[in-house]
Amino acid sequence: MMKEKILKLNDIKSTNLQTVLDILLQSDGLSRIELARKMGCDNTTVSRAVKALIDRGIVIPGEKNEQEHGRPRVTLRLNPEGPAVIGISLEAERVTGVITDLRGEVRNRDQVVFGHAPDREEFLSQIESVIRRLKQSAGKRLAGIAVAAFGSYSDRDFVLENAAALPALNGLNLRTFLDRAAGPDALICDHLVAKMSFLTRMFPEFNSGLVMLISSGSGIGSLMAENGRFLFARNNHGGELGHTISIPDGPLCSCGRRGCLETAASLRALLQNTRKRLRRPDLTFEQLCILFQEGNGAVRCETASAASYLGTAAANLLNSCPVDKLILTGRMLELGPEFQTMLEEKINTLVFPSIRNSLSLHFIRLDYEHSLARGAAIFAGRISGVCRP
Repeated sequence: MMKEKILKLNDIKSTNLQTVLDILLQSDGLSRIELARKMGCDNTTVSRAVKALIDRGIVIPGEKNEQEHGRPRVTLRLNPEGPAVIGISLEAERVTGVITDLRGEVRNRDQVVFGHAPDREEFLSQIESVIRRLKQSAGKRLAGIAVAAFGSYSDRDFVLENAAALPALNGLNLRTFLDRAAGPDALICDHLVAKMSFLTRMFPEFNSGLVMLISSGSGIGSLMAENGRFLFARNNHGGELGHTISIPDGPLCSCGRRGCLETAASLRALLQNTRKRLRRPDLTFEQLCILFQEGNGAVRCETASAASYLGTAAANLLNSCPVDKLILTGRMLELGPEFQTMLEEKINTLVFPSIRNSLSLHFIRLDYEHSLARGAAIFAGRISGVCRP
């Protein structure tokens, strides 16, 4: 019984430390009194938590703010030389790694870009190299590592499936590989979790209410969060919106089924259909975007079709799971404002009125060079255990 009570006491201490840290991550430069007001607790509890964070090098005292009455208040801020976390993003064309502080600000970065489709051995070798260099740079400050992977995985062994962008990785046991390359404490998440981690840290307004993220690029996925807490993310993997059936008995999908949303509304599908229609097998997505923005009729037709399928899927999801905020992101947004308008009009037309009236819609284009890796690092920082007793 005594052991159980001690564990519960440690849980309370850990929660208090994490709460103080979360508040400072959003509002640096608060005093102990201001923290106590935000937490709704007494000054003694806050002072103990702050002392523990200072002792661990996570928080440092700042300037004294003079008051009209009473003692000056000492502001608190995160230590820029405190714990560091590493985030790695895996994409078919590149491996990107960053070292960030707990707020997600980049302190160092590393990247390998492939000019071709690498085989499995080359891809894994470069991941190991990036991790090794960043771990050496972080040194003793390292508090956690997370890797954001593409494709799907269905179990705790993180065996990759449906890695359509780089089929050579299908069947890879990512957990076993990372145990060797990064250590057994390295976390694994998908791109959706990394994106939501980045967005909820960089945009505080997404930490309140129900938020849905839909990302459309080479793949399509969705993830929900309530007051900053991720929902329905089994094994740190978001939903497979891209593999809901949009066209029964339709085109063959990379997953082996027919008519998935990704066969009609993904970047890969749009590019494939446009290449066929224009008889330009070497057309790139960047060239497609230019043709669309210039008003090419064939490209506009294919893009409108993709927007219709994607907007319909988003509206159906919203009708099933009403939320306060919908974030749309992904490389498809590189098509520009007109594509966003197509998407918004379809969603507004099909979402039930009472749901639409309380919904705010946000289109956010991410910097894919580093935001995925930063999101992975932020995710690592969230559950790295820096606040555990």
